[in-house]
Amino acid sequence: MPCGHAIGPDSLTMYCRSLLDSGLYRFLCPWLDPNDSRVGCPVEWDFVVIRRLAVLSDEERQEFERKISENYLRRAECPSCHSYCKRVSSRDRRVVCPACSSGGRQRFEFCWYCLNKWRSAGTDKCGNDICSGKDPRIAILAAAPVKEIVGTCPVARACIHCGMIIEHVRFCKHMKCICGQEFCFICLKPKKQRGQLAVRQLQRPVYNCSKANSGLVRAAVHTLLSFEVA
Repeated sequence: MPCGHAIGPDSLTMYCRSLLDSGLYRFLCPWLDPNDSRVGCPVEWDFVVIRRLAVLSDEERQEFERKISENYLRRAECPSCHSYCKRVSSRDRRVVCPACSSGGRQRFEFCWYCLNKWRSAGTDKCGNDICSGKDPRIAILAAAPVKEIVGTCPVARACIHCGMIIEHVRFCKHMKCICGQEFCFICLKPKKQRGQLAVRQLQRPVYNCSKANSGLVRAAVHTLLSFEVA
């Protein structure tokens, strides 16, 4: 691994799956000092490296990417009391733990990215040297292979509403996320409402992009994710 510690492909896959099944989305090296189990390796493994060294199948890669996205969007474990906390806003990086901060105790805050105690006075950088400050979904989107849909397009996109990573498998370019948002996988424009039907007064949803695909402009790969989840 990048940190110098060795682990086989099968063990790597099982270890990372156990973390994801526990609700986590970061992959920290599990090495512990044989002479002092309190001392471990602080290095975080990038998923792009894990995907390559674990020799993940396409099905395993899709499973891991989905769980990383779901776990990241849902909650984070407080480094002090290990309770799970939600963000007030999906843009927040500085998170308050309600359990640690209740009962008149001093307010405890931690970083949503590195899951360490918040040590700076600002809201953008947590003050921990080991923090990459990167959304784990960005690396997945940046490394996504391309395929022919309408021209070439990355196989993975982030939902334009909640940020969930969605992979295009086959057929239509129009996608529907589990949050309910519908959008075009190519241009990343949302479905909109246009007028009402004369009968039953029902709205007819249409897309900003054309079904004929003429003049369709492919949206760039996300380099920043900033979504508000309803």
